[in-house]
Amino acid sequence: MLKSAHIIGSVLILLTVSNCGVQKASLEAETKAKQLSPPNGKALVYIIRPNSLGSAIKFKTDCDNKYIGTTGGKRFIYTIQDAGEHKFASHAENDDAIVITLEAEKIYYIEQVPMMGAVKARNKLIVLAENAGKERLKKCKLSVDCVEK
Repeated sequence: MLKSAHIIGSVLILLTVSNCGVQKASLEAETKAKQLSPPNGKALVYIIRPNSLGSAIKFKTDCDNKYIGTTGGKRFIYTIQDAGEHKFASHAENDDAIVITLEAEKIYYIEQVPMMGAVKARNKLIVLAENAGKERLKKCKLSVDCVEK
């Protein structure tokens, strides 16, 4: 029994070490990212993870099967996309996806909600109202692993 507890403890330590948190980008890059406006004909989408639950676990994110970045606890990424229908997916212990029809010159906020998983954090994507999105974005730092930077 004691040997099993040591093995489980070792596995948990290895998972924690191998999933070190996502680093934040420079303050200059973060400030610029938070003040963006969508270009003509495009939409700006922020993917935010304002919760610190499972902070060390990285959530890789893609849009239409194209990688756009990775978040950790209290981190965000963003992407600029053409207007139209797009599938956003987030990958943790599980995969979650949502399809959104983006309108040109609009800003969207998608929250990655971490949840307890069997081995590491699970996640769920939800679209936030503008006010809630802006408030949650304030709590986050730009991930150094954001393709748009």
